[in-house]
Parts: sequence; C-alpha cells; structure tokens
Amino acid sequence: MRITWLGHASFLIESGAAKLITDPFDKIGLEFPPVDADMVTVSHSHFDHNAVDKVGGSPKVVSGTGEFTQELFAITGLATYHDETQGSQRGENTVYVIEAEGLRVCHLGDLGHQLSGEQASPLGRVDVLMVPVGGTYTIDAAGAAQVAEVLKPKVILPMHYKVAGLSLEIADVGGFSSRFRNVREADSLDIAGGQLPEETEVVVLKRKS
Repeated sequence: MRITWLGHASFLIESGAAKLITDPFDKIGLEFPPVDADMVTVSHSHFDHNAVDKVGGSPKVVSGTGEFTQELFAITGLATYHDETQGSQRGENTVYVIEAEGLRVCHLGDLGHQLSGEQASPLGRVDVLMVPVGGTYTIDAAGAAQVAEVLKPKVILPMHYKVAGLSLEIADVGGFSSRFRNVREADSLDIAGGQLPEETEVVVLKRKS
C-alpha cells in the first residue's frame, strides 16, 4: 500500500491498481492536484472536505455511516462530531476505517472531540491513523496525541495543519510531532502488514502538488 498526502485532510491511498482519495478540498488557498480515483470518502459536507468534483475518473463517493466496498477497499463509516458539543456548532463528522492488504487505516476527518469508549471500540485495530492536529476547527495537538494514545496506531499521519499557502488559520504540525520520539519526513508512505514499526512512528508527509 502506498499513501500520498494531497494536502489538508486529503490522502491518496493506492492498493495495487485501485485508488481511494479522502476528503478532497477546495477554496483553501491550495490547489487540489490532478488525480483520478475509484473511491472518494467524505467525512462531512464542508467545502474543504467534500470537493468531489476535483477528483478525476468516475469514483464511487462514500459519505456517512455504514459499510462500503469497492475494488480492493472495504470501508466502515462511524459517527462522531465536528465539535465538543455533539455537533451543535459545526455538525457531524464521519470517521472511516479503510481496509486493504490486511492493513487498517483510520481517517478521523474533522474530529472535534475526544473519543468515548463507545466510539473508539468499533474502530478496532488501527495500523495507520490519519489525525487532524491544527486545532481551531478540530482537536488540537494535545487532543490529537490523546486520541493516538487511545487508538494506539503503529503509524500516525498528521493532517489538517498549517502549511505555506493555506488560507485557514490553524496551527502547524510542530506542536504535535514534538510530542513523539519517532518522527520522520517522507514523500509518501509505502507500507505492508508485515512491516509495521514496533514503536509508534509519526510520518510527516510532504504534500503532493
């Protein structure tokens, strides 16, 4: 499996010839790169997460809770909130667990609160965690670290943080990555089920342009 960061909360996940994109964006000061996909997951209906028209090909769009399959991907959507007041400020948010090649990838979308035991338990084993860390609209660096402690992933991919050109006023990745011992940068993440690190690793991906 190869995972490439397209920016903000959007990743390209490739398994064989199959391609899945999470939360395509628009109107945030960054250009969405030209890329095709077989599936697109949308965590919620805000413009910086649901710009499905930016994705090439004829992808199947997955939004909301339930179980979905397409190509090599099996996806489960679980209900959470975009804020700490059960959605009263910014609405609902869907967390997705994406399974392929024996790996379980969890995309938290714009999670705005800590996960209760009732919410965390259905996620099961998490190998790769995509977690927002920029605060303001989501959990912040401290909150993201707490979520990671609960889910205990082998690899963490921070997302939804300040980069050059982003028009949203959120924090950069440093406040999160500095909380971990095992941190590295990479152009993309190539990973297989038998190659997971023993100690949790934070991989800060460079944005594909």
